[in-house]
Formats: sequence, C-alpha cells, structure tokens
Amino acid sequence: MAMNKHQEHAELGMDLEGKEELCTLVNWLHVHETVKMILVSMAQIELTLSDGDHNVTGLGEYFTLMAAHLRQMNAFLENSPSAPQTVKTHGQVLEAQIDQGIMAFQFYDRLSQRLVHVIHGLELTERVLRDPEKRLSRACWEDVQAEIKLNYTLDCERKMFDLVLQGAPLAVAIAAYKDDQHIPKDDIELF
Repeated sequence: MAMNKHQEHAELGMDLEGKEELCTLVNWLHVHETVKMILVSMAQIELTLSDGDHNVTGLGEYFTLMAAHLRQMNAFLENSPSAPQTVKTHGQVLEAQIDQGIMAFQFYDRLSQRLVHVIHGLELTERVLRDPEKRLSRACWEDVQAEIKLNYTLDCERKMFDLVLQGAPLAVAIAAYKDDQHIPKDDIELF
C-alpha cells in the first residue's frame, strides 16, 4: 500500500516530534542530574571545610602559643650557664618540631583555599547548566573558564588548568603541575 506525501510527512513529523521529545527528556535528565551531583559535591566540600576549620584553627593557635613560650624558655636556657646542654638541645629540637607543625597548618590553609576555588568553580558551572540558553553558549563557558582561571595564584595551576581544557588526560596535567612544583611523582597530592 503506497503512502501519499502528506502521510509520509505526517509519519516523519511524528517521528521527529518523538525524537525531539526524547532528546529533550534525555537532556533534562542529564543536565538536572549533573546539577544535583554538583550541588552534593559542593555541600560535601563546604561541610568538610567548616568541620576542619574549627579544629585546625584552634590547633594552629595552640601551636603558635606553644612556640612562643618555648622560644622564651629556650632564650632563658641559653642565657643560663647552669642549664645542662642536653636540656638546651631538647628545647631546640622541640622548637624545630613545633615550627614544622605550624608549617603543616599552613598546608591546611592552602588546601582550604583550593577547595574554596573548587566550590566557586562548581557554583559557576551549576549556574550555566541551569540556564538552557547559557549552557549552549560557547561564550558563557569561556567566561566561566576565564573566571576560574583568574582564581589561580600559581603559574603551575594555570598551566594545569590549560592542559585540562586542551583535552590532556588528568594524570598528564597533574604530572606537569608536580614537575613545575618539584613534587616527587610518588607523593600523594590531593589536586
């Protein structure tokens, strides 16, 4: 049985409508589910930071206070001729170890800054994904990428970012960062 052109177009139109509806549904599911996962990730990072900030801030203050007292004690011992050399040496070693502990708190501060940058980047991405027009706009994505890149303070971070945007595997981008920072390859790096 032969179809006339009107019937063919009507059947084709129904197929196109069905495909468009299916594409819209798939796009909706994909985008909305992606946005949900971004929001969950942001929440986890923010909660981790808020939990850690309270504890680390207090510990950092205690270490700084201990270091100040230990420096005063070491200065007193150095000026005391009757103080045994072993006590003076232990005081100096302890002071050096406390200084190393304070440097570890500075690492946490750097980690916190990076996580805040991640949250900001995810917020920007989430805003673009929520807007159907923006998510299809190359200019909007380029603006997001430019704003994220502006947050980086180190050249090696910007280089890593550029490598990822150029399509390099994440392992290659991280290796380039570590090379620039002279970090041994077997060190565990969070980013």
